[in-house]
Amino acid sequence: MKKYTVEEITEIYEKSGRLMYDATLSGDYKTNNREGKKLTNLYKIFESDNEFGRQCIDRLLESGNVVIKSKAAAYCLALEYRVEDAETILRMIAENPDNGIFGFNAGMTLKVWEKNGYLKIY
Repeated sequence: MKKYTVEEITEIYEKSGRLMYDATLSGDYKTNNREGKKLTNLYKIFESDNEFGRQCIDRLLESGNVVIKSKAAAYCLALEYRVEDAETILRMIAENPDNGIFGFNAGMTLKVWEKNGYLKIY
């Protein structure tokens, strides 16, 4: 498995996040699915290397892109890391009407988390 730096991970997520944001709004599910799969594979690195994963997640939570911020918050829930922060972030995204479908997705993530008590990414 390729070794990444936190900066490389952040760059990949920022690029994919922009593509996914645009693809979601335009209905381009192929691009969205392709980029989502790429990010899920990177999440697997976070699972296998907790310290590195936490460093990456901390950086991703600072993103201005609602897609990236939502994913990072979901990762927190799945890895049981910064759970209260993740719940707050997802709630804020869900409650902001400017976030549209992204707010709906954040809200659904919270509902699954609250109902099941855990979250699976893949």
